[in-house]
Formats: sequence, C-alpha cells, structure tokens
Amino acid sequence: MKHKGPIITLLAGLLVAGVLFVMNVNVNKDAAKDAAARNAAANATATSAAPAAAPASEATKPQAPPSSAPPAEGKSTYAGVVDGGAAGLAIAINSGRAIAYVCDGRKVEAWLEGAGTGGQIDLKGPKGTLVATYADGVATGTVTAGSKKWHFTVKLAAPPSGLYRTAASVRNRLDATWAQTPQGQFGVKLVDGNAEPAPPLNTNTNSADVDGTPVPVEPVNP
Repeated sequence: MKHKGPIITLLAGLLVAGVLFVMNVNVNKDAAKDAAARNAAANATATSAAPAAAPASEATKPQAPPSSAPPAEGKSTYAGVVDGGAAGLAIAINSGRAIAYVCDGRKVEAWLEGAGTGGQIDLKGPKGTLVATYADGVATGTVTAGSKKWHFTVKLAAPPSGLYRTAASVRNRLDATWAQTPQGQFGVKLVDGNAEPAPPLNTNTNSADVDGTPVPVEPVNP
C-alpha cells in the first residue's frame, strides 16, 4: 500500500493537465471566432460605404460631339432712316438672302439684292450698293443710290416696317415702291420713267389710292 500515494498524485497531475489543455483549446476557438466576426463586420461596412459603379452601358456610352454649324437664320427686317434722316431704308433677310430698298421720298431710290448671313450683308443693284454688318438687333453700314452715299444704323423692326411695291397686275396704273420705317414712309412712283413722290401707303389694307381708287400693294421679301 506504500505505492498508492505517488500514483494518486500522478493521476491528479494528469487530470489537471487535461483540464487545462481542454480549456486552452476552447479559449483559442473562441478567439478565432471573435476575429472572424470582426473581419466580416469590417468587410460589410467597407462594401456599403463604397460608391456604386456606373452601369457599363452608361459609363461607356459615347457622347455626341458639339455641333460647329451656326444656327439657321430665319426672317428678319431692319428698317430706319440713314444718318441725318435724308432717306429711309428697309432691309429684309431670309435664310441667307437679302434685299433692300433705299429712297429719299422724292426721286432718289435703289433696289439692292444679295447675301445676308453670318452677320454680313453685301447687296448690289443697277442703281447702288449696300455693305453692312448686323448683330444684336442692329445693322450698320453704308448704302449708295445714284450719286448719293449714306451711312446708317438701323434696328430690327416689326411689321408693318419693310419693303413694299404695287402688285404687278396694276403697275400700268401705279408703279410705286416704299420703304416703311418706324420713322415714316419713303416712296416714289415712276411716271414715264421719271421718279416722283409716291402716294401714301395704307399698311392696314396694303393699298394705295389712284384717283380715289385703291390699288393693291404687296410686301417684298427675299
């Protein structure tokens, strides 16, 4: 019976060592689980904070290049008097073409035709010329009619401002032309090839009287 004491002591030591081993294994497993949980939470936070990537179809969608073509110009009318007020002038522009009529209301006149686009007007006619620029609702330049030459600055004008002439069907009775401007009418009629002051133009009815009878008058555009 003398040998039982050391054996019991040895068995007790082995039992304690086994318990400590099992506890250490469990502690290591718990630590590993805690680390994995922390890593999963961090990855979830980073994923939710990251901006969403644009759909491939939008990110790679080609963009149309800006157009370099100037916008199309529509109809416009500039009308007024030349510097000093000696004559009236009306210019009509339509899709790159332009016509003008300048008249002193007595005998000097000229019909002019040509290009009006991109801020530039260049017109010619049997009796004169017109060269001008236009921008921001103002046309500025010079116009000639016979031996007369005037500088002008005229603005965009609303109807009834513009160019007018008697209808072709009645020119045997009255061959007349007018520049209607915000400052008034400037017109002449031809009698046996000679220019004389034209009768008043009624822009409400587009007509002029000849011996008390109205004759039709038409606006002229390019």
